[in-house]
Parts: sequence; C-alpha cells; structure tokens
Amino acid sequence: MSVLGPAQLRGALLIVFGVLLLSFGSLFAAYGQADPCRALAVERARRAPAGAATEPWTRAETSQMSTGACASGLLDSWGERLTHYLP
Repeated sequence: MSVLGPAQLRGALLIVFGVLLLSFGSLFAAYGQADPCRALAVERARRAPAGAATEPWTRAETSQMSTGACASGLLDSWGERLTHYLP
C-alpha cells in the first residue's frame, strides 16, 4: 500500500476543490442559488404550468427535504429534461 506524497495530496485536494467550486458555481449561474434545495424549488417552479408564481410553494415543499434529497431531485429533474429533448 503506497502513501500519497505531499505533491500528490495537494493535487488531489485541488481537484476535489475544483469539482466543488464548479458544482456550486454552476448552481449559482443557473438558479441564482448555491443551495440545492433552493435550486430545486426554482427548477420546479420553472417547470410548473403556473410558472414562477409557484416558487414560494415549491420553496416551502423543499425546505422540509434534506440536502441530499434535494440534490437527487435536482439531478432527476435534469435527467427528465434531457430524456424529453433527446430522441
């Protein structure tokens, strides 16, 4: 079993930090929120037939969810949107 040296550990940490920064930056750019639950509320409101007017209701709904459940719901929503537009 090999142990990572300081250079490899620094590189691995930079990669992890970069992925996290990209993830939160993408959420903020797309939804104006870095919190997955608030981003999910915005996503659900955008996809609702009534539009953005439903955002307070969707925020109330997602406020009771865990961060992991919100992130999963957001990924599911993106997957549904992708499969809807792809042949």
